Order: sequence, then C-alpha cells, then structure tokens
Amino acid sequence: MSLSLSDLINQSLDKIKKAITKKQFELKQSIEEVQQHKDCFDANHLIKVYQQCIESKQVKLVELALFDLKNLVEQGFFAGEQLIGEKRAIEVILEIVIQSQQEKEETVQIHMIKAIQAIMTNKKHHIHGEQTTKVFQLLINLHSVSKITVIVNASKEACQKIVSTYFQRLEDYGILTEEEFQQAIQKQGNQGSLVLGKCRAMVNAEYYMRLLMTSLIDEVQIYIEREQIYQRQLEDLNQMKVINLNLHEPNLRNVTVEKNQIQVHVTNELNIKNGKFGWCVVCRKQASQYCKDTKVSICSKECKFIHLNQMNNFSQCYQHSNNSELYCKDAFDILEMLCQLSQRDNQNPQLNQMIIKCKILSLELIYEALAQSDNILQNKPKLIQILKEHLLDSLLKNSLSTEKQLLILTLNIFIQLIWKVRSHLKKELEALIENVYFKFLDSSNSSFDHKQYTLKVFNKIMTKPRVVIEIFINYDCSLGQNNLLKKILDMQCRIIQGRFSKQEFQASISQNQETYLKSLCLDNYCGYIKCLKEFCEQNEDQQNFTQVQQLEDQEDTTIQSQQLSQDPLEKQKQMKLEMNRAVEKFNFKPEHCIKHLIACQFMETRDAKLFAQFLWENRDLNKDKLGELFGCSSEFNQQVFQQYIDFMNLKDLQIDEGLRYMLEFFTLPGESQQIDRIMEKFASKYCIDNPGIYQSAQAAYTLSYLLMMLQTDLHNEKNLDKMTIPQFCNLAKGINDGENLAQDLLLGFYQRIQKTPLALHAKEQAKRALEQANQVDQRKRHAMLAKEAEESLKKWFKEHPNQDAYFYANSIDHVKSLLQQTWSAIFASISVFLEQTEDQQQIQLCFETIQSFIQLMGRFDLDEEKDTFISFLQRYCTGIPNTYRQILGVQALIKTAIQSGQYLRKSWRVALQLVSKLETLHQVVKKIKVDNPQKDNYNQEDIQNIERLFQSISYDQIDKIFNLSINLDSNSILEFIRALCELSKEEIKQNRTFLLSRMIEVADFNMNRIKIIWSRMWEIMREHFLEVGCHKNVDLAIYAIDQLKQLSCKFLQQPELANYHFQKEFLMPFEQIFSHSQAQSQYKTQLREYLLSCMCMITNVCFNSLKSGWKIIMSIVNQALQEDQQQLIRLCVQITDKIMEDVNNQQVNQEIYMELIQALIKLTKNKDINIVENAIKQLKILVDHIALIKKNDNKFLDSLWIPVLSSLSILYSDERVAVQQLSVQTLFDLLQKHGAQQSNEFWKMILRGVIRPLFDEIQFSKLQYTKQQQSKKSINQTCKITFQLFTDLVISQIQQMQLCLNDLIEIYVQLVLQTQDHISILCLQSLKKIIQNAGQSLTEDNWNMLTEQIQHLLQQCSPTELFEAFNLDEDFQKPLDELLKEEIRPKKLSFKINASECSSKQSIQEKCLEILEVQVTQFQNQMTQQNKQQILQLFQEQYQKCRKFNTNLYMRYFLEQWAVQLNFVKKNSQEFDDLDNNYTNQSKSLSFVNVEFLSAKVIVSLSNDPLSFIEQLIQRFLDAYHGFSQPLHRQDTLNGNLEQLRHLECQIVISRLQLLFMETVFPQLKQNIKSKIVSKWLIQLLKAGLNVSGVENKEYNQVLVDLLEEIINCEINVF
Repeated sequence: MSLSLSDLINQSLDKIKKAITKKQFELKQSIEEVQQHKDCFDANHLIKVYQQCIESKQVKLVELALFDLKNLVEQGFFAGEQLIGEKRAIEVILEIVIQSQQEKEETVQIHMIKAIQAIMTNKKHHIHGEQTTKVFQLLINLHSVSKITVIVNASKEACQKIVSTYFQRLEDYGILTEEEFQQAIQKQGNQGSLVLGKCRAMVNAEYYMRLLMTSLIDEVQIYIEREQIYQRQLEDLNQMKVINLNLHEPNLRNVTVEKNQIQVHVTNELNIKNGKFGWCVVCRKQASQYCKDTKVSICSKECKFIHLNQMNNFSQCYQHSNNSELYCKDAFDILEMLCQLSQRDNQNPQLNQMIIKCKILSLELIYEALAQSDNILQNKPKLIQILKEHLLDSLLKNSLSTEKQLLILTLNIFIQLIWKVRSHLKKELEALIENVYFKFLDSSNSSFDHKQYTLKVFNKIMTKPRVVIEIFINYDCSLGQNNLLKKILDMQCRIIQGRFSKQEFQASISQNQETYLKSLCLDNYCGYIKCLKEFCEQNEDQQNFTQVQQLEDQEDTTIQSQQLSQDPLEKQKQMKLEMNRAVEKFNFKPEHCIKHLIACQFMETRDAKLFAQFLWENRDLNKDKLGELFGCSSEFNQQVFQQYIDFMNLKDLQIDEGLRYMLEFFTLPGESQQIDRIMEKFASKYCIDNPGIYQSAQAAYTLSYLLMMLQTDLHNEKNLDKMTIPQFCNLAKGINDGENLAQDLLLGFYQRIQKTPLALHAKEQAKRALEQANQVDQRKRHAMLAKEAEESLKKWFKEHPNQDAYFYANSIDHVKSLLQQTWSAIFASISVFLEQTEDQQQIQLCFETIQSFIQLMGRFDLDEEKDTFISFLQRYCTGIPNTYRQILGVQALIKTAIQSGQYLRKSWRVALQLVSKLETLHQVVKKIKVDNPQKDNYNQEDIQNIERLFQSISYDQIDKIFNLSINLDSNSILEFIRALCELSKEEIKQNRTFLLSRMIEVADFNMNRIKIIWSRMWEIMREHFLEVGCHKNVDLAIYAIDQLKQLSCKFLQQPELANYHFQKEFLMPFEQIFSHSQAQSQYKTQLREYLLSCMCMITNVCFNSLKSGWKIIMSIVNQALQEDQQQLIRLCVQITDKIMEDVNNQQVNQEIYMELIQALIKLTKNKDINIVENAIKQLKILVDHIALIKKNDNKFLDSLWIPVLSSLSILYSDERVAVQQLSVQTLFDLLQKHGAQQSNEFWKMILRGVIRPLFDEIQFSKLQYTKQQQSKKSINQTCKITFQLFTDLVISQIQQMQLCLNDLIEIYVQLVLQTQDHISILCLQSLKKIIQNAGQSLTEDNWNMLTEQIQHLLQQCSPTELFEAFNLDEDFQKPLDELLKEEIRPKKLSFKINASECSSKQSIQEKCLEILEVQVTQFQNQMTQQNKQQILQLFQEQYQKCRKFNTNLYMRYFLEQWAVQLNFVKKNSQEFDDLDNNYTNQSKSLSFVNVEFLSAKVIVSLSNDPLSFIEQLIQRFLDAYHGFSQPLHRQDTLNGNLEQLRHLECQIVISRLQLLFMETVFPQLKQNIKSKIVSKWLIQLLKAGLNVSGVENKEYNQVLVDLLEEIINCEINVF
C-alpha cells in the first residue's frame, strides 16, 4: 500500500533522527526546519537533509538517504523542474546521489545504483546532457571494476533499464522532419503510427480521445433507445411500474443498481450487437463489464489494462512532446559513448578482464538501444553517422576477438543493423558479410564458434522475409553488386555438400562439429523457406490484386512482355538476371557472352568499353578465362583489357603491390607473349596513376617482367638454385632507363615476393592453405584470420567508394525472381543432406522444407523448379517403402497434394500415381487379412512394411486429396482432372477402377464451380468416360456408364439457365458411347440396353430440371430406334411416353421438339401396331402443342410440318390397313386444324412435299398389295377415304390454297396420267367435288388451267384404239340394218386392243367431261368467251367420236365379245366395285353413251345456235325409237344377238335422251317456241313416243305435252 507524502516524510525523518549522532547539529537543525513545514505539496525541502546525510559519510545515514530518495523519486513527490540555484531539482538530486560513489560499502553502492536508476528512468522529470553520460560511465565502471556479483548485476540492470527508457522515450516523443518522415514512409509504409509533425504519443492520445468520444456516443445511443421504449410502455400501460430513465444520470451507473433495466438491441459500426454495458471502449466488442475507476465499458482485463495505460500516457504526452530534439541528443550521446567504450584497446594486460567486461556491457547496451529503436531513431541521420564512424569499427574488432561472448554480441548487433538500418548501411553491411562473415565460413583459420555463430546470424537474416527480399533486390538484382543472397545460400550449400570435410579444415572442425554445422545450414534453409511462405500468405490479397491487374493488362503487354520493364527497379532486376546468365556463358566461352550481352541490349555492338565494364563489375568470372581473354592478340581483346585495367586504382602502390592487386582479378596465361602484352598494359597504367616514380612506362614494364621472373624463380619447387638478393639487384641495374633503383626499394621487392608470391593459381592456393592449417596453432590462425579480414575490407572499400541507392520492398512482387535465383542451391543442399543424414528429425525437416518450397514455387508459377522437387520426392515413393526416409517421402508427397494441391498443376500425375499405388497396397493389406490368394505375391517383410506405412499415413488422407479438390483454382483443377484421367486409363488396362470411381467423386465435389470451368473440366472427363464406355470389356464399360449415370442425376438437379448447354455437354458421353461402342456384337446390345435404361432413369428422376440435356437423350433415342431390336425400342417408348405425358406443361425444352418428332416418326414404322398407333396419336398431340406455342415462329413451324406430314403420308405404304387409315386421318386432321393459319407458300410446300408423295404411295401400295393378294376392298376403301379427306381439306382451305390451285390441278392430272385406273377415277371425282363446292374461289387463271389440263387429259387418255376400230374390218363400216338383212356368220377376230386400258380411259374421259360440265353448268359466269369456245369445241369433238362409236353396234359387239373372252372387262370392272354405282352397269360394256349425252348437254348449253344441234339430237332420238321398235329374232344366232344388243342400246339411249331433253333441250325449245321447226320436232317426238311402248317416261311425256299446248295457245292467240 502506497503512503502519502506526509507519511513518507515523517517516516524518513524518524529513521534519520535515530541514526544521527550528537555531533551532527546541522543535520538535526535541518530536520527540525523541515518538520515545521506542515502544508507541503512536494518533498523538495528534504533535499538539503538528504545531502547532509550523504556528506556525513556515515554509512547508515547514506543508506537511508539513498533509499528515501529512490522512493520519493519513484512516487513522483519531488518537484523536479523546480530550480535550486541554477539547476533543476532533479539534477541536484542526481548529483547528491552520485556523491555517494566514494563510499566503498557494498550496500551503499547498491542503494546508489538503485537511486540512480529511479532518477534516470523517472517518467516526469528527465535528465539530459553531460549528466547522462556521467551516469553511464559511473555504472559501467562499477560493472567493470567490481568483483561483487550483486553490484555487477545491479549496475548492468540499471544500465539496461536506463537505455531502454531513453530510447523508448525517443520513440514515444520524438518527431521526424519532413524529409525523415518521407523516408520512413518509403521504408516500411505508414500504418497510422506516423503523422508528420506529431510524436507517436500524441497520435496515440488523439486515438484515445476518439475512443472516449465513441464511448460517449454509445451511451447516448443506448439511452435514446431505452427512452423510446420507455415512452411506448407509458403509452400502452399507464399503470405499469417502469424504470425512470434520467438524461442527467449516466446510463452505465444506473445499470449497476437497477435490476429491471430496459433491455435494448442496438448494433455499432462493426455490426456488433450491444452487450450488457454497450461496447468495449478498446476493441468495440460486446461489453459485459466496466472499469470502476473510469466508468467506461470494457470486455476483459486485458482491455482494462490497455485502457488505463492509454489514459496514463495521455496525461503525459503533451508535457514531453516539445523536447524531441533533447531526447534525440541524449540517445545519440549515449550511443556514441557506448560505441567508443566498445572499442577500447587493451594496452595493459592486467586490465584485460576489466576492458572485456566493459566491452561486453557496452555491446549489450548498444544491442538494447538498437532493439528499442523504431521509426524515430532509425531515420535520424545522426544515428547513421554514429554507426558508420564508431559502431562498424567496433563490430569488426570485436568479431575478430578470441572472446566468445564478444563475438556473439557483435553478431547480435549486426542482426539488429540488418533488421533496422540496412537501408543506410548498404555498402558497410555488404562489406562485413563479404569480407568478415564469409571469411569465418570459408577460411580454415576461423574457429568452430566463428562458423556456428555466423550461420546463426544467417538464420536470423533469412527468417525475416523483408530483409531477405531487400537483400535480393539491392544486391542480387543490382548491377555492379555481388549476388549477396545467392552467395549466402551457396556458402551453406557447400557446407552441406562437404566443404568442411576437406583436409584443410580437419585441424579446426571435428566430424561432430561438421554435422552440427550442416544441421544449422538445414535449419537456415527451412527458416528461409518458411518465412517466405508466411510472408506470401500474409500478402496474398496484394498478390491477387496484382494478378487481376496483370490479366486486365495482358492484351496491352503482349508485345512488350519480352522487353525490359520500364520500372527502374524491375529493369535493373531483369538486367542483373541477364548479367548472371552472361557470366555463365563467359565461363563457358567468352564469345557466347558477348553475343548474349548484345542480345539483351546491354550493348548494341561489340563495344570494348562496355564489355570491360561488365568484366570489372562481375567478380564471379573464371579467372583463367579472363587471363586468356586479356592475353589474346586480337585488337578487340586488347581494347577490352585496356578499358578493364583503367578501372583499377594503382595510386600510391609499389609496383609489386600493383601487380599483386591486378593479378587478384585474373590468372596470367601460360604463354610468354600473352604475359608480355598484359605487362605492357599494366606498366602504362601504373605510370599514369603514379607519375614520376619511373622514368618511363618501358622502365615500369621491364621491372614488372623482372618481378614476375623473380616470383617464378623463388617459388618454383623444382628450382633448387634460388635467385639471391645480389643477383636480383644485379639484374635490376640500369632498369630505370639507364638509372639504378634504390637498394632499399629492390630489397623490399625481393623480401615481399619471397614471403608471398605475386599470384598463385587456385590449386596452389589450396595447397598452401592446407599446409598452413596443419602447421599453425589456433592463436596464430586467429591472427591470420584477422589479418585476412582487415586486408579484404581495405581492398573492398577501395573498390567500392560510393554508396548505391537502396530500394525498399513492401510486397511479394520480387519473391518469384528470388526463388528463381536461389532454388538450385537449396535443392542441391537438401538432396545431398537427405541422403547423408540418419537423424529422423532432420529428415523430417528436409521434407517439410521441400513441401514449403513446392508451395512457394507453385504460387509463383515456377513449374519447372517445382516439378524438380516433386520428382525428387517421387524417388522415395517407388516400390514398397521400407525405410523411415521413404515413409516420410510418401507422407511429404501426400501432404503436398493436400496443402499445395492448387500449385501442383502438371505434377498432379506424380501425386495421383502415388495415391493409386497406396490404394493397391491398402487393398493388399485388406486382402491378406482375409487370406486372399494374392498373399503369395508379397513376402512377410513386404507385408510388415506396408502395415507400417499405413500406421504412419491415414487412409483418410487419400480421401482428403479428392475432397479438397473443391479448393483448387481453375487451372489446377483442370490439371488435376487431366492427370486423373491419364492415370485412370492406365488402371483400366489392369482392370482397375479406383481412380475412375474417384473421378466421379471429384466431379460431384466440384459441380458447383462456375459453369465455364466446369465445362472445361467435363470436356476432359468426358473423353475419358467415352473411352472407358467404349471399352471392349463390357463390364468396365457398364461400370463407367453406371458411374456416369449417378453423377448425371446429381448434376441435372442443378437448374440451367436459358440458352446454355451445360447439360448437353455433360450427357454427351452417353451418346458417343452408344454410337462408338467397341464391344462385340453379342454384348453391344446388352450395353446399349443398359445405357438406354440409364436414360430412362435420368428422364424419370430429373424430368423437371432437364433442359438442354434433352438433346442428348433424344439423340440416343433416335439412334436406338434405328436398330431393329424391340427391347431397345420399348425403352425408347418409355422415354417418349414420359415426355408426352407432360408435354402440355411445357417442362420439356422446346429445342428437342424436332428430335422428339423424329423419334415418334421412327416409332410409326415399328412392327408392333400398338406402338405405331400410339406414336401417331402422340405425334398429333405434339404437333398440336407445338403449333399452339410456336404460332408466331413461322420459321420453326416451316421446319416442322414437312417432316411430320411427310412421315404420315409415307405411312400409307404400311401393309396394315389400320395404320394406313390412322395416318391418313391424322395427316388431314392436322392440315384441317392448322391450315387456316398457313400461307400459300406453305400449301405449295404441302402439295409438293406431302400430298404428291402420298398419291405416289397410294399408287405404289396398290400395285404392291395386289401382288400380295390383300383385300382389294380394304385397299379401295382406304384410297377412297384418303381422297375424301383430301377433298374436304381443299374445300375447307380453298382461300389459303387459292394461289396453289394450279399446282393442285397439275398434281391431279399427273396422277391420272400415271395411274389410269380406279385411282384416276377417285382423283377426278375429288377434283369434280372441289370444283362443285369451291369453284367460286377459282380465278380466271385457274379456270384456264383447269380447261387446259382437262383437254390434255382427254388427249392423253383417249381410247383411240376403240375409236379407230372401224378400220379393223370392212363390215364394221356398214350399217347394222344392212348387215341384218342377211344371216351374219360368226367371225374369229383378233384385236390388238387393250380392252382394260381402253375401259379405264373411257371412264377417265367421262370423269373429265363431268368436270367440265360442272364448270359450264355452275360457273359459266366466271368463264371467258374464249374458254367457253374451247370447252364447246372439246365437247363437240367428244360427241362426234362417241356417237359414231355408240351407233356402230356390230363393231361394238365383236369388241365386247373379244374383251369378255380375255376377261379384261370383267377384271377391270371388279376393280371399280363400290366406286360409283351410277355407272357400274355402263362400265361393263364398251360404250360411250354417258359421254355422248354429257357432251350433248354441254353443247346445247354453250352453243350459239343450239337448234341446229338439237336437230341432231332429235334425229338420234327418232333413230333410237325406231331401233327399239324393231322385232327381235332368235337369240342363239348372231343376228339375234345383234338385235338384242340394238334393242338394249336403244332403250338406254331413249332413257338418257328423255332426261337430256327435260333438262336441257326443252328449255331451249321453249325459248324458240314460236319457231315452226320447234313444233315440228315436238310433234315428231310425240308420234315416235306414241308408237313405241316399254320406254315410257311420264315426266318426259308431261313436259312434251305441255310444250305442245303452249305452241297451240300461241297460235290461237295469233289468230
């Protein structure tokens, strides 16, 4: 419990009183004066008392004073800023405390240290200036000198806390200038912690104020919500007791006491609901607690601590924010002093330990300071100056110290420099790494500690991704810089590959130590890869954004992709990459290097200067190749060497030193002429850099050559007679253009060359190093190491005088190039280490590193490098794993497939190959457990290895590989599927289906991908399923189809948008398998039947979701219907029936209507009549449905009608009458129902494409079925129905068919001409009916066409043989009466006349004339005069022919007798049964009576002078009466038969003429009733009728009598 100020003062004074002596009157008096102060606000009045206590040198008083001062300072009771004299109170207190250093007591020194620590770390009052450095000097001195552990530790702790306080204070209250601020932003980005012109404490304070304001707003928001609820409750329930909310009372206070607080539900800006006390003031989560001290909402103790700390810092920030410069000065003074202390030389051996302790503490404090440094200190130029001027020298000296702790501290500080200020020390840090730390690793003079701690430093470097990337882009990607990162990795690679196994290291490195160093290198590699991996994962969003930008800009950058980037850093990186390639080419052949430099635009032509610059800036060139190049006599090579040597700085060097310096860059060639050319150029350069030393370049050249000869002589092992100094001096006489060189100079040349050759070949250097390592002890080796490092640094800084620009890296853009440059070293190291080590932990680490590397390579599309690692892993996955290394290799590849699957791409084949193998082994284990016969294939050791493998690898991991395929990106999933298919093909060859079944799972998992990706996936899988489905092994094919069916049912449940065809693509393998199955014929039917059953199931299960997939289903159905196999057809019928059941609901995709129609059409040709009839009915239903929903789509309907109607018309050829009649009925029903909406073009198409083929089928069918002895009655009945339906169709659709009536007439005529049988009669009857019922719709053109076609028919179908039969016998031309006068003898006549054909033509002529008669009688008004004349002429011709034939009864008798004998007429007449009963009897004889009187009727109607023709008719009438009245004789004679024939013929003629006269002639006579000739004719007719009995016609007689009475009345009226 803390005491108050007054309590502390009283307690302190009481203790002092007890400790003072009687002689200390001044102290007592001071205490009394202090006690008189009652109202004290600070403890400043006690300073004098404590000063007197310390000056008293009484140990007890000194301890009490120091202790109390410490407490009062810690609790802030001193007014430290108050002036006491000219000094601040806090400074006076510090001086008083420091005075106690003279006391040697241990306790006093400890209290003094603690008091100093309290004063220096005080947050209110700060110490600045010289006092700060004095304090550090005091504490470090105590630490170094004291041998008391407590004092040593206390002083060290105090120093550390003071350093931490001062440097933390700088970071909190320091302010950057604008230039420093911009540099800080560029270095690491601004994440809100840096604000120009403000310190971090002020920024944090402002943030704290925003949090408090947000908390107040939260309270108001919650209060308002509660108030609204409260008001609503008052309105609803005035009597209810509710909480009285008050605006003046904070809501959170009330919540702690009120139990019935109104609960509200509000969300904050993060969409988080309020807690019991709103939201946490720190993290904005739900607050279930609150801080009792500040009354703000919090959610946890951690947030409470943060809140209180923020509040405390807020109270102090403005107090100290104005002292930024002062804080910087203090920090720099401390750092500079510490750097100086760390460089103290050990001039007195007795003080060696004290100086080492001082150095160690100084370095520890420097490390602490750098560790505390952040944005402020790191960006202050003063810090960089101190580090360059003091710290780097300190690091160099202490790193070369034999003291292990100094080495560790210097390396730790170096790590901080790399981490914090690498951008300002680019050159210096490179120098340390190149010339010190590389020396530690590469030199045989360095100790094991040097090597192990250097590797640990590299570990710290390589586990910081930003550090690694910036090293890469600033060194490995910078022209003129060494490949620093690559060298670090290569150095460790050489260590792993056995660098320390060489003989030169055996004295300093043991085998165990070498193994440990290798393990450190492995750890470094692992850390390096893991840090890059984590860095990339953290910045993945930025990478994705970059990739999107690259995709968007891809088209614009296609041409520029092979050129260097315009970004300076990127350009430099790419150029450095080209330079590295050029180095490789140079080391192979310099000429290739020149060509490469021209190709990459480093130089346009063979530029000697630029090429020399390249050679100078790249130190990894083969020195032997360089020497050969420079010694070559070609002009270009000599120009290059001249430019190259101009880069060297030989100033202030002795000539032997210049030679030594030059020969460090290349090896002298072996030929003397080549050496001579090099020495000549060297001498010229040396004289230019060092004018006046030698008389001429010739003198320098001669001396150089002499020095080379001296080296050869002194260091040639075969030369036993070495050159002496006098001999050398003698050779050098007059060498300076006749003048001698000074003896001391020559002696120096001799001694230096004798000690160290000017230049040694690499092999000779290695040999000397080995001898040196074996002969020199550790201390000397250490001294040699220090010398090597110092000389190397000196040389390095001479060659690198300038500081290059530094580039910062805040993104992962450069990781790809970094990996490309460094992967080979890591691969080489891990591959070697993995084979060498038996340590299981290290083996596991190797495989983990490989896994991480694969993931990184894949992330940046480094496929070649990635595949190298995967191929390496594959080496451990062959055969049955029997070692721990192999088992881990399998594990690594499986984990890689799980964790980095999206990066495997083409390497998925390797992973899946392993998976397939593991499945085989797993099955083997399972089969062995059940004593499977395959057990004989594996020995007991194999079985144990397999079981051990599956103890390490869970089988669930195999499932996981396939399950996680859903997380693969678009490209990876395609490669995964491709590899899966390829390996599945290999499995199929072995009759295995593991990967095939897994492929179904993968397809199922990835079914919800975007459709374009799924389509690409399925395109790959589809080919595989097709191949397996078409396999010769039917069982495999059926298995594949079954798997495909299951997947299809799942896929088809997903909805498909309009105008997409994903379902069609998915189901396409079914169609292709059905078409291309390679199974044997006896199994192909089984396969197809199973496939069709799958289609049935898919149709039933997925009916409502099927859209474009219908195309494939119907395609398969149509293919199956082409096969003459009823089991397939029945399955097809199930599918079509299912579709037709729902066709009116329009669930079926309209695009398959045509395929469905095709299927139904094919079904109409089936053997099963039930299937056929059902198909026809469905076809009609479907067409009706299509016509309804597609009524506006004429194009679609046009493509629909012809196939449907044509198929129905073709069905007329079916031998089953029921099918014929149903098809015809359906055909014309469809046309009747939908014809009204069709165009004339449609009807033309129907006439030509449907009706005409139908008529052809009728004709063909009649001939075919007659041969098959089918029922003629059924055939005729079907024909009759067909023509009747067609006639009704034309009549009903006459308006739509108006323009194609000519085509119709032409079709009728052609059909008549082709058949000329009963079909012709039906055809003409149909045409007649059409004319009768629809003639009013015919145009003039139609009538003309009709007349012309009928005329054509009459000509083509004229029975000419009958009309010309008069010429067959002379008796045929004699009148019958003349022949009957004598007994006529029978004749045997043979006629070449087709009686049947003539009879048909006779009927056709009659029907044709009937058509014309209808035209004349019903539509005469529509006829033109020309048309009338044409028809009249036709009838007149027919009348004359027919009358002549009819009246020649003798000829007719013999013709009919001949026809009866040949059974033509009878046969023909049978074909006409049931066609027209009105003409049956007449059709049984060769007579044209009907035609004759039909013609007469028309002639009377059309003739302009009908009376003349009527006269002929009356004569015909009278002749008939006369013939009828003739007596009949015996019928058994020929005469009797002829008489009987005449009697019958006259009876028929009389009967027909009576009808004709009543209908046509009498009306004409009535019009001319006044004519005398009319009355004459009538009287003749009357007389003839009265004289003949048996032919009376009462109606006729009545009309005749009426006419005569009318004539009589007219004559009476006249008289």
